[in-house]
Amino acid sequence: MNTKPNSRRTHWLVLLSTAVMLAACASPGPSERRAARLAQFEAAAAAPVESFHFWAPLYKWEALGETTVAVWTRAQEVYLIRVQRPCTELEWTSAIGLTSTMNRVATRFDSVVAGDQRCRITEIRPVDAEAVRQRPAT
Repeated sequence: MNTKPNSRRTHWLVLLSTAVMLAACASPGPSERRAARLAQFEAAAAAPVESFHFWAPLYKWEALGETTVAVWTRAQEVYLIRVQRPCTELEWTSAIGLTSTMNRVATRFDSVVAGDQRCRITEIRPVDAEAVRQRPAT
């Protein structure tokens, strides 16, 4: 009985599975990707502001950690928002909301609503939307 073909096939399967495992180990995990994305937003963010106008549903949003979220109020209008701890649901919720008073979201007065939590806003920074879109996260 000739076992050479099976031996070769097994050898190639071992090499292939090893290569796949090494590639998986080399790619960053979710927390590393989120940290890189946060750094990208921080680099494109301006100085903190006290508030911003908000009168429509959120265009989109992205959780960037347990206390930070990026919100797009329009396609080219982005804010980096930090909230007080604990805000445990921010990273895992499927939807968020913003409280506002007279169509303004303000630090210290308004909150990001994540699941059952209302997370008080501590900082708002406008973000250069074009810079974030053109610079891929690493």
